[in-house]
Amino acid sequence: MSAPSFADKAPLIVIDLQTGMFDGVHEPPIHEAPAIADRARAVIDWARRGGRKVAFVRHDGPAGDPLAPGEPGWPVWPALGQAKDEPTFAKSVRDAFSNPAFGEWVAGQGAGAVVILGAQTDFCVAATVKGAMARGLGVTVVSDA
Repeated sequence: MSAPSFADKAPLIVIDLQTGMFDGVHEPPIHEAPAIADRARAVIDWARRGGRKVAFVRHDGPAGDPLAPGEPGWPVWPALGQAKDEPTFAKSVRDAFSNPAFGEWVAGQGAGAVVILGAQTDFCVAATVKGAMARGLGVTVVSDA
């Protein structure tokens, strides 16, 4: 049996899967919202079973925005089943690495890579992928979750 690679420990990063993306209160839900939540939960469960760390990244919108801190749309979508020991990192721009605490947490995993899934693929997911690559991390993006 070979030793596990750094990628085997790559943490899972869940980006912007917040209540406002699913509940339809202020905006229509993301396309295929229930299926997206199911697929995301399956990947989260896979990561946990494999001993990977999981972190959530939440967008903090400006005052008056449905994703503003404290607004009903702001929390991580409860159906994802975030565990109490899984951190949530805030961001107010596209790249999650703009939050130094997030970057420190990822570096602390010692994996040299990350697995990413989430909403706003062409904005926040893409920017976080670029942020990870700029830090020399390998990146796997989960499609359709």
